[in-house]
Parts: sequence; structure tokens; C-alpha cells
Amino acid sequence: MNSSSNPIHGGRVFEVARRLKIDPARIIDFSANINPLGPPQGVLRLFSQEQTATHLNIYPDSHDFICAVARKHNIARDQIVVANGVSALIFAVLQTFRPSRVLILEPAFAEYSRACCAVKANITSLALSEQSGFMPEFAALIQTIEHRQFDLVILNSPHNPSGILYPPQQLMRLIDSAERNSVLVVLDEAFVDYVPEASLVSFAGSKSNLIVFRSLTKFYAMPALRIGYAVCSPDLAASMAMQLDPWPVSTIALQAGRLALQEIEYEEQSRIANAAAREEFVTALRSIGLTVFSSVANFLLIKLHSSSGGDLALWLEKRHTLIRTLNSLHGLEDSYVRLAVRMRTENLQLVSKIQAFLLKG
Repeated sequence: MNSSSNPIHGGRVFEVARRLKIDPARIIDFSANINPLGPPQGVLRLFSQEQTATHLNIYPDSHDFICAVARKHNIARDQIVVANGVSALIFAVLQTFRPSRVLILEPAFAEYSRACCAVKANITSLALSEQSGFMPEFAALIQTIEHRQFDLVILNSPHNPSGILYPPQQLMRLIDSAERNSVLVVLDEAFVDYVPEASLVSFAGSKSNLIVFRSLTKFYAMPALRIGYAVCSPDLAASMAMQLDPWPVSTIALQAGRLALQEIEYEEQSRIANAAAREEFVTALRSIGLTVFSSVANFLLIKLHSSSGGDLALWLEKRHTLIRTLNSLHGLEDSYVRLAVRMRTENLQLVSKIQAFLLKG
């Protein structure tokens, strides 16, 4: 297996297109969890309007975007920190609070560990097991918090790469315990737009120890613009903002983000379409003998029983299809892969390709 089959992140469309010497448009990308409906119409119209270029000679101003976020979640503006995506936010948290001991529930987004290493934090990994469906044992986790074994706990819900949703009431018990014991909690909700009723973003401002991350790039299908935000108490927000650039997000990204947050019909259509496509995808994948884990998000964690995920990825890449291998993540072996949920026809075509690979093997 070569290094290209063991990426830290998905979405390597241009890299693979250069290697295969083909047009990037010919590649179907199941490795990045991007809404297949594409950006909302309001965002697309922004790029077709002449006034898009009118503010190029003025520094970005995040006020209107922050107001839009505040209205969306019914929270105060001083609880919001805007940054160049969730990756920038996690680095800002680690640079701001400089924890000595960090607990990460893994497998997890690789940038969590990288940010911890950047500040020389001591990382403890809590392995989430296949047997438990990648659900944490919250009672045991709360006990470690009560013993003050860590300064910071990082988790995400829906969990990436499994897609499982952590029960909000269990998360709140953990957060309350952490608050009593002066432990900071980072909750990454990058994919919670598919189950918005489970979000804890509205509670973040009233907690002294909770920072919730939200991303606009995946759900609203605009990863090229790099925009996300954190919600937390005003004191935490002010401290984090000091670690960010004065203008962390471009004017175009801020305008697109503000418009995306207004697209209520788009949000509802995306949830309905994803749920239907995901369930059909799950059924089809299981019908060819694969283990598929339950997910509420727009991606699926798959386990191959007699094949290598890296070999499958290389075989599919030659057929202009990308999937996400996961053996770069702590706690997952080469038999696991992650597949984005795309449009129905594309999903079923991928199932046919995987079946052909398995029969060949």
C-alpha cells in the first residue's frame, strides 16, 4: 500500500486528478463528507453578483455573520468566535488554555491530536470500541473527570468517523461534572446539522467550561471557503479571540456563511434527502456482506471482513472513485473505511464497484 491510500484527510480530488492525469470533474469523491446537494442557491447567487467584488479594498467585518449566528441559535453575540474552520478553532483552544493533560475519545479527527502536540500537551486516548458501537461509557468517563485526571476533554457528536450520536442528556451530565471539577470540554458538532435537535450550542454560553464547535463547510457544501465558529461563555470567547488573527475569515466566506444560515428550506431538504439516501445505501452495502455501523450523519463507517481497505481504495481510485481509509486514525485497522453519502445513483454505483472488488478478491 502506498502513502496515498493512507491519508490524514479526505477530499484529495485535485491531487488524485494530477496523478491520474485526468480532469478533476471525472472523479467521484466519497472520501469527504460534503452535502451532495451543493451550496444553497443564496450562496451561489453571491458569486454571480457584481457586488461580490465591491469590498475587496476593505478589511473583513464579521459583525453581520455573528449576528446571523446569534439569531440562528438565540444566543448572545459575545458568545461567538469566528474562525477559518474547526481546525483553526481547535488550535485556538489549545493555544489559549494550554492544558497539560488532554483526553481524546478516539478514533477522532486527526487535528485534535496535532493541536495538542503543538502545545506539548500530554494526550490520553480513550478507545471507542466496535462492540459498543463507538459509544463512550459515560459513567466511567465522568469518574475520570471527577478524579481530575485531565484538564481538557475533546469529543464530537455525531462522532466522526462512526456517525453515532451521543445522547444529549449523557453529554450534559458529563459537562456538568466537568464544570464542578474545573475541566474544560470541547464538543465538536461539525455534523449536528443533520440532527439539529441534538445540539448543545444553546447551552454553551451559560457554562463556564464548555466550548461547542460548529462548521458551515460540510453541511452547506462549501469547504473551499473555510468558515466555522465556536460558542462558549463570553469570558472563554474573549480569551480565544486573542489567539486568532485580527481578520481570520475572508469577506466572501463571511457573506456566504450569513446567506447559508438563512436557507431553512435547503436545510430541511438536505436532512430529508440524506436520511433517505443513507438508509438505502446502508441496505445495499449490507446486502453484499459488509458491516455498516449506524449513523445519523452524511457518512457511513464500513468494515470489510476479508479485504484491505487500502487495497479497495487503490482499486477504486484507478476507477476515478475516492473513499476514506481509516488506518491513520488511532483505534481503527485497515479493514475499516468511511464512505460519504452522496446522491442515490452514485451510492448504488459505488456498491456495485465494491461488490466487483470483493468478487475479484
